[in-house]
Amino acid sequence: MHVVIIGNGIAGINVASALSGVETVSVEVFTAETRQLYSRVRLPEVLAGTSEPDDIVFHKPEWYEKKNITVHTASPVTAIDPDGRTITLEEGKKVSWDYLVLATGASANHPPLPGADLSGIHTMRTMDDVLTIRSRCKAHPESASVIGGGLLGLEAARALKGAGAKSVRVFEIAPRLLPRQLDEAGASLLEKSFSAMGIDVLCDVQTEGFLPAADDSSRASAVKLKDSRVFPSDVTILSMGVHSNTELAKSAGLAVNRGIVVDNRMRTSNPAIYAVGDCAEFDGIVWGIIPAALEQAPVASKNILHDAGLLPEADALQYVQTVPQTALKVGGIELMSMGKAVLTPEESATGAFLELRRVWPDGSRYEKFVLSATASAEDGGAHTLVGAILYGSKAHQATVKKLLGTAVDRSEMEAILEED
Repeated sequence: MHVVIIGNGIAGINVASALSGVETVSVEVFTAETRQLYSRVRLPEVLAGTSEPDDIVFHKPEWYEKKNITVHTASPVTAIDPDGRTITLEEGKKVSWDYLVLATGASANHPPLPGADLSGIHTMRTMDDVLTIRSRCKAHPESASVIGGGLLGLEAARALKGAGAKSVRVFEIAPRLLPRQLDEAGASLLEKSFSAMGIDVLCDVQTEGFLPAADDSSRASAVKLKDSRVFPSDVTILSMGVHSNTELAKSAGLAVNRGIVVDNRMRTSNPAIYAVGDCAEFDGIVWGIIPAALEQAPVASKNILHDAGLLPEADALQYVQTVPQTALKVGGIELMSMGKAVLTPEESATGAFLELRRVWPDGSRYEKFVLSATASAEDGGAHTLVGAILYGSKAHQATVKKLLGTAVDRSEMEAILEED
């Protein structure tokens, strides 16, 4: 049996690794990337100069040889023929498969703002992107900006500072940083920490476009906001979210929404084709996070083996929704946000949740636990821990990760909050 995987990110290579141990299965991976699998979350280190490209590569060549996994880098796939069970490479070559796995990932959003096509405006998704930005910072170190105050944007901002940018600003359209992961108290502490690093944060602002340099109309040198304020920016990173790469799936007639639609076995609308990672949509959700990719990969591999008659039904896995866990460490700040950490106004108004908080006196640490407000009789009158924010310390991370989604006593969680 021959399995072809499109994409050599964390999802695709983990599927390949899981399949490689089966003697009757051969695996080929095709990717447009020019490099073997590397850690995307460590790309800011390369930008900052604290790591080099080879430092963040996951596996040495002998690992692929031992696993008998063939990865074809710089080999973009241009078409899928589901009926003929082939893919077509950019060079025109066709490759046959018995099962196909789409691990095509996602691409950074690049909104068509005025001036967004000028040089100096970048997205940061690949190693090539980072090396280009790093070179740009060396040539134009006076000012840099990040449009978007999410996790990747904040890490990019810190990396720009490390790369030598003399002034760095973050522009966030939401009223606070990390609005999905942090409440107002946590976001306020984070903003103060970034200010202490010399990084300015402007929230509740909208970017109107980018202005060209006076001495070079092809180069961007400033960010213009909707409120008419203008800030110098010789290097600008757009960190405005990502979108799933679904073009191949769509042209092959597969069901596509925001992502490639899959069932709980990671099968697409064609039972011989699977999708995993940032390109996959399950039950209306595209997670776009590493934990989801790591959970989906073994589900896909085991169900491919099951469908091929190489694994009993009892060993086939089913995917259930990933519980989001966001970890950020930048400039010495430890932050973890898990589960339903930030309630919507509607959720708060229901009275269905109980929030326990503590802010340490020096402002260096903040923790919040979100419990179900109604104690469950089945769990002996205990609540359920449904979300948490841990800012400034790793002390309770392991404990809270273990308790998330389980029955807890209010007094037990209050006692944890009192611990230093």
